[in-house]
Amino acid sequence: MRVRPEQLTSILSKQVPSCFWVTGDEPLQCLELVDEIRHSAYQAGYQQRDVLTVNAAFNWSSLLQTAVMPSLFAEQKIIELQIPSGKPGREGSAALIDYFERQPKETLLIITSGKVTSNILKSRWVQGIDKTGIIIQVWPLEGESLLSWISRRLKKKGFDIQRDALTLLALRTEGNLLALAQEIEQLYILYEPGMLTREQIDALVVDNARYDVFKLVDALLQGKVVRMLKIIKSIQNSRLAVQIVIWALAKELRLLIELKVVGEHISHRERIYREQRIWDKRKLFLEHALQRIDMSLLEHAILLAEKADRQGKGLVAGDVWETIAQLCLSFSKQDKIKLNSWS
Repeated sequence: MRVRPEQLTSILSKQVPSCFWVTGDEPLQCLELVDEIRHSAYQAGYQQRDVLTVNAAFNWSSLLQTAVMPSLFAEQKIIELQIPSGKPGREGSAALIDYFERQPKETLLIITSGKVTSNILKSRWVQGIDKTGIIIQVWPLEGESLLSWISRRLKKKGFDIQRDALTLLALRTEGNLLALAQEIEQLYILYEPGMLTREQIDALVVDNARYDVFKLVDALLQGKVVRMLKIIKSIQNSRLAVQIVIWALAKELRLLIELKVVGEHISHRERIYREQRIWDKRKLFLEHALQRIDMSLLEHAILLAEKADRQGKGLVAGDVWETIAQLCLSFSKQDKIKLNSWS
């Protein structure tokens, strides 16, 4: 049977089915659904837990062997079968079909996987789960569904929230549920239960926006247009001092120019990386950027950074945030765009 995530609690209140499959690319939802299944199973007497992870070396015969192997400590057992790709292959499909035909007693099978295609959902092994167990597909939350999720989670912590504050919290985290959960935990630590206002969310957002500046620099190096624009808008809404953003961008531009000047001399580049304490992940971002851009683009970007600095200080006319956006967009060679036209 296929059910929605919000139906799980009702199902578990009646009985614990023999099999669950939780599939999707929203990690927090998947994790919490499995936690809920596991908790209900423990309460129902399932005390032993075995975890099997499918990889290139996985032996599918171990699934049935684990299921039928008697336990010294508990009559009922949980087998968690992790299939990251959601594709068990021919051997795995056969093993799963065999498992569901035998249906080992006193065993709860919990399968987890990433998002799968419609073809996988038509497979014989999936039909086996459909007949005897529960399939839960998890989808990213958007719009009102996302706002409802945030509101419910806040209520569990004793909070109500004003609508504009709720919307700001959703925009701030770009719908990332893991980030939202962390924000809610911070709110729980900072404030007493009750009504949350936009001012309280603003205070938290300003503090966290400093981390967004580093995310913006990474997106700049990778040329990720949509992400750059979203982060700029988020930082702008947070009312973080614009000079912090300009400083971070200018610092990165000067580093790129220095790396561009030394050219293909690997030893010189490595010296710069050591002096600037650049770690491996950022090296890859920088090297990728250096392959895409030339010196003329970097010189143009520096001029835009200087212009933004003057605008931020009120020395010249113009929208400082629009100039920052144009600086970032230049790394992806995009046409000019008005910051206030973003949705």
